[in-house]
This record gives sequence, structure tokens and C-alpha cells, in this order.
Amino acid sequence: MIYIDSQAALEELCAVLEDEAEFAFDTEFIRENTFVPILCLMQVATQEEIYLIDCPRLDLTSFLKILSNQKITKVMHSASQDIDLFVKNYDLIPQPIFDAQIAASFLGYGSSISYAKLVRDVLKIRLNKASKLTNWLNRPLSKAQKNYAASDVKYLLEIKAKLSNKLTERERLTWLNEEFAKLYELSNYYVAPQDAWQRITQNSDTPFFLNYLQAYAAYREELAVQKNLPRRFIIKDEYLVGLAKLKPQTQDDLASDRILKKYIKPKYLESLLKLSQEVAKQEIELEAPQKSHLSDNNEMICDLLKIYLKYIAKKYKIAAANIAKSNDIKNFVLKSNDYSFAEGWRYEVFGQGAESILAGELVPTIKDGRLEF
Repeated sequence: MIYIDSQAALEELCAVLEDEAEFAFDTEFIRENTFVPILCLMQVATQEEIYLIDCPRLDLTSFLKILSNQKITKVMHSASQDIDLFVKNYDLIPQPIFDAQIAASFLGYGSSISYAKLVRDVLKIRLNKASKLTNWLNRPLSKAQKNYAASDVKYLLEIKAKLSNKLTERERLTWLNEEFAKLYELSNYYVAPQDAWQRITQNSDTPFFLNYLQAYAAYREELAVQKNLPRRFIIKDEYLVGLAKLKPQTQDDLASDRILKKYIKPKYLESLLKLSQEVAKQEIELEAPQKSHLSDNNEMICDLLKIYLKYIAKKYKIAAANIAKSNDIKNFVLKSNDYSFAEGWRYEVFGQGAESILAGELVPTIKDGRLEF
């Protein structure tokens, strides 16, 4: 294990990595108190060596170029949070990526297997995860912390090789690449302020409720970015919902609600009131996405399709959630175009059969005590 805490050593590492076809990669970061995750440590493993990169001390420009190099595969596990870190800090999506968690889901390991369990199941090795909740900004790092960080990349290349061989045997590499392509979609990591309200759980049919919620949520989103604070540090979701129901136009309106009066910081009140007054002038009410309700008959058809999904998932040894989710099946039955198995490998393994079931051409049978279609 080599600890990289000087600029010269990092540049040397980058020169080494330029000649690699692939390397294992992971990060340690902290995001509890900031909107933008703080990158603390990066772990890299080649076939020969493991490197720990002390990020706060270094200019990472050269390494970021390596992450963007299309000729070098970055082997990762559950990469989306790491990608989010690089998008928010450097406006960068590392690629190409081989995500071992996604690959494992195509081989019967479930839709979100942990790295420790994957190492145990594939390599029969148990990892020590005692440093999982460590403060990665503290320096110096202890030997235990370094060993923990190194273990996160130590086995990734071996796992990738084993999973790739199995995927090749089952002719699923094309399916896998379709899933990896989704990791590179910027929309996964960015929320436009005007759309931030859609991520808030709410249930109200009060007139113009959503207009107010949209305005307040956009204000909070912009503040979170500007101040680099978690959204909840500014105003919690439940208080945004409370504001949208109250629709305050004056200080007295706000004072009338003891919960909002207590938990919304005074420095935000003036801006929130101005927003309320602007929203009050709006004449067009924002409409929530319509929720389609299933008839009793359609519910039974959905239930049948879910049984078929379970049947297909077992047959192909693919996590059912990777093929289709409940909402996909509901939209399919309601003849909406918004479902995951309309094309690609999902259509090949499940969508065609689902269409045949809907057409009455494919039916369940019991043969020798086993369910078949």
C-alpha cells in the first residue's frame, strides 16, 4: 500500500495509470454538514499495487484527466454516490465505469448487494468494516483506517474478472453496458430548483398548494447551493409543506403557526414572505402528476405480471427490481409509455412475454408441481 500525500507522488501515479487498461477505484467523503460532498481520500488499485490519495493536500487536476480518459476503465462498486461527488465538485462524470454492484445484479446476487457481501460470496473472503463511520478528514489516518480504505479496492479487479466471465458466458455484457450508460446521465445528479418540490413527500389538495411549495423548494435549493449546506439545515421538508399549506402573506400569518414560528430561522422569513406574495398573484394553478387508479381487474392483471416477473427473474438469475418495478407494470397495464421494459434487454427477457400475457397468448400452468408460462 502506497500513501500519496505529495504532488510529485500523485503526478507519478497518474503517469503509471495512463498505461493501465483498468484500475479499481473508490472514494471516502463526508457530506453530513455540506451540500457538496467533501472529498477526503481516493483509493486506487492496479494489479500490482494499492494507492491511497490524500485529497485535501493535493491539486487533483492530473488525476481528474485520468478519470475522464475513455481508454481506462474505472472498476467501482455502487458508483452513483461517487459520481455525484465528482459532478458537484468538478463538473465531471468519470467514465467508462464497470460497476460491480450492477454487474452482480445480472447474475442473481440481488439488486443492491454490499461490497462486503459480494467479496464474501464471490471470493469467500470476510472484510473487517470496523472503520465504516470514521471521520476521513482527521489526519493522520490510523493504520486501521488505511487498511479499511485499501480493502474497498483490493478485491475489485478480481471480482470484475469473475463477474465478466460469467456475464460473457451468459451473453449479458450488452445488457450490462445499457445499465452502465445510465450512470453517465447528468440528470441523475442535478436537481433544477424549479423541480426540487417533486422530491418532497406531500399530500394536500389545498388550492395553489403546489405553487407555493414549488417556490419555497426552489428558494431552499438555491440557498443550499449558495451556502453549501444540506437542505435540511436551511428548512426541513415538513416545514416547507407547512408553509405551502399556510400560504403566509404577512408576519402575523407566520406568527399564527407556533411550529413554523419556532423552527423557521428569522433570517429567511422576509424572503419567504416575498415569495408568498408573488405566488399569490399567480392565476394558473400548478397541477400534480395525475395518479392513475387501477380497476379491480387491472390490479389482478398487475398481480399476474408480477408473478411472471418473479418467474423471469428466477429463470435468468437477475434481480427482479432490475427488470421492472411495480410502477412500470402499472403503467404498462394502463397503456402508458412510461415503463422500463419497452425496449432493450428488458423487452427481450420480460416485455415481449408481458405483451403476450396481456394479449391472452401466454398463460400460467402447473406442470409436475412447478409454475410455468
